[in-house]
Amino acid sequence: MVSPANLFRMMIELIFVLLGGFLAWLGLGSRVMFDPRSPAWLGLSAVLVYWGVRTWMKTTRAAKTADRLVTRIGGVSLVVVGCLMLSLAFIQYRLVGITMALAGVILAARGLAGAVLSLRSE
Repeated sequence: MVSPANLFRMMIELIFVLLGGFLAWLGLGSRVMFDPRSPAWLGLSAVLVYWGVRTWMKTTRAAKTADRLVTRIGGVSLVVVGCLMLSLAFIQYRLVGITMALAGVILAARGLAGAVLSLRSE
């Protein structure tokens, strides 16, 4: 039987799937109506990279192998998405949608992998 903690983790990972799908939809639909060079966007990107590195560093304290793998996947995906969001300030505007869609796909894949692994761990 799956523990309540693992069910809660699965729900959180499904939120990442929804967020990734939303980002991919925005990126592919050319609905990008923001300035990727704004300080708020750059700050959010830096926070995501920091959060991902911090999550990756916390994997040494995870007791179970499945929990450690879920945490590492989450940390790496946040670093990659943060770097992609940071790169939006330096790429051509016509590539912003594709880059956002790629970030969304990474978040959705992270959510699916985390949900499956959280159900498998006991």
